[in-house]
Amino acid sequence: MTFFERMMSIDRRIIFLFVALAVAIPLLRPLGFPVQVSEEVRSFHKEMAALEEGDIIMLTFDYEGDVMAELDPMAIAVLKDVFPRGVKVVALTTYAGGTGIAENHLREAAEVYGKTYGVDYVFLGYNPDWSGTILRLGESFKKTYPTDQYGKNTNDIPIMQEVETYDDIELICSIAGSALSEYWAIWAGGRYGVKVISGNTAIQAVLIYPYYQAGQIPGFLGGLKGAAEYEKLIDEPGMGIRGMDAQSIAHALMLVFILVGNIGYFFSRRAKREELRKG
Repeated sequence: MTFFERMMSIDRRIIFLFVALAVAIPLLRPLGFPVQVSEEVRSFHKEMAALEEGDIIMLTFDYEGDVMAELDPMAIAVLKDVFPRGVKVVALTTYAGGTGIAENHLREAAEVYGKTYGVDYVFLGYNPDWSGTILRLGESFKKTYPTDQYGKNTNDIPIMQEVETYDDIELICSIAGSALSEYWAIWAGGRYGVKVISGNTAIQAVLIYPYYQAGQIPGFLGGLKGAAEYEKLIDEPGMGIRGMDAQSIAHALMLVFILVGNIGYFFSRRAKREELRKG
């Protein structure tokens, strides 16, 4: 086998090893590639930056385990942004699988920033009727959620004494792996006038642009890239920036292997043509 033929037939185990290293190294030790911030992420950050101490937002974990890699960095970054500034959080999920995700992120952030459950934040839990939930919250939070995730009466939770309807919160931040952000914008935003911003998977972000351009969703994060941009704006590097570093290196490596294979193919074919001419 000639050198160029070897270039076309690199052992797949070698390729897998290089890809694994390309992903693992940036995750363990970020490379610090430059992050260009898009206008929609700047708009998202602007809405968050306008919040003041004592303001209350609703954070919805509208996703499950299949999209955690894209959406977890967004949810974590939102909590890193608001908790240090004294902004309170009413959290819920419209997905059964989102319960454990929300609990973990809220608990970890509360431990880091010294927040008290029931005073600084609350987790209302999962309600299976997502469409009815969005609409009923506009009439009464406590009637929609008589108890929180842990069975405690919401009438007895201090933060819930400040929240009766959407009028009592500053905005809704929907972190969603589906069309739920659109429904929050249409039903909660359109009917009750509450401001809605969102974080979405990269494929879902395409469908959010019309709402952004129309002003129904004044800012949003799109995919892992959006999470990395937001982390940059709040100066809290996390899994978004690490993930983008890993993704960039892995993509570049794939291009290198494709280029090597094509070079090997080109010169190998030319060598065979030369042999045929001489023969």
